[in-house]
Amino acid sequence: MRRWVIAMAAMLLMPWMVSLVWMRAAGMETGMEMGIEAGMEGQAGEQEGSDGAEGMEAGEVEAAAGVAEGDPGSQPQGSGELVRRKILVERKGVQTYIDLEEYLPGVMACQVDTDYEMEALKCQAVIARTYIYRLMDSRTEIYEEELDLDYLGEAKGHFGVEREKLFHGLKRCREAAEATKGVVMKYEGRCILPLFHGMSAGRTRNGEADFPYLQSVESVSDTRQEDYMQVMEWSLSVFAANISQIPGAAAVTAEQLPGQIQTVKKDDAGYMVEVKIGEGTYSGDEIQYALGLLSPCFNLEGDNEAIRARVRGKGHGYGLSQAGANDMAKSGWGYEDILKHYYKNISLISE
Repeated sequence: MRRWVIAMAAMLLMPWMVSLVWMRAAGMETGMEMGIEAGMEGQAGEQEGSDGAEGMEAGEVEAAAGVAEGDPGSQPQGSGELVRRKILVERKGVQTYIDLEEYLPGVMACQVDTDYEMEALKCQAVIARTYIYRLMDSRTEIYEEELDLDYLGEAKGHFGVEREKLFHGLKRCREAAEATKGVVMKYEGRCILPLFHGMSAGRTRNGEADFPYLQSVESVSDTRQEDYMQVMEWSLSVFAANISQIPGAAAVTAEQLPGQIQTVKKDDAGYMVEVKIGEGTYSGDEIQYALGLLSPCFNLEGDNEAIRARVRGKGHGYGLSQAGANDMAKSGWGYEDILKHYYKNISLISE
């Protein structure tokens, strides 16, 4: 597999790695008030007078959420049909199946602004479902660890989101998941790799030949977002130190800056592909991570005192732009048409 595919998949996985932390923050009340029956784990809830508290034991939360302990193959209560897609989770040595559709809202709440338009949230539901289906392939169940959720048991605290707002957001995600139940995106009979990002630089990027559905398309409304452009600045010495820490980098000194910064190549959407700094040549992704930029779509400029980066958009730029999808939804686009705008020649299949 090519390096960029691994990197893009890693970026796609990051929202999954915090999904249950959100649900943990919602705690018992989420399960009781909204009927979210699955996906809660670990230390959920808060202690009185504390806003980053340890919370309840996992068993208490899961009991409140309706997750059965005991036989890992048991069906959810009240279900008279075979659960076709399930997540196998383990809590305190006890394995439990969670229906994939019940698992999705907590995933979505970490991936997208839950105040977005409903059609945009439906897009995110299909994206999340498609990704998990792709991992499952022909299987009907998958271990939670395969979704890179194995470190969540060590996470504590919450994201500073008011509980009422969190409950409302999860409810909207649940509504979007139910409205698109079973719908996935396929290309030539296989679930696609549904890459997405927060905001493009005005146009999304072309994927490699192995991913023909990731084609560059316009997303002009992104450029009208308030936080479309960010400017960051470093002293010459700090910038040189950050670049020098890239694995395999040639040492960079402040004396080489800004004169020895040269853009080598950008792609058709304006994202940095290759840049030369001092004696080393680096990918746009390497510079993005080294400097903590929000996007690999950037320009570097400077003087004898500082280096500045002008950064456009948020995220890697492949696939769906969430900000663009939300604006399309505001303009009356349905989720199917939005998805087919950002992912070319796909089929929306209900399974």
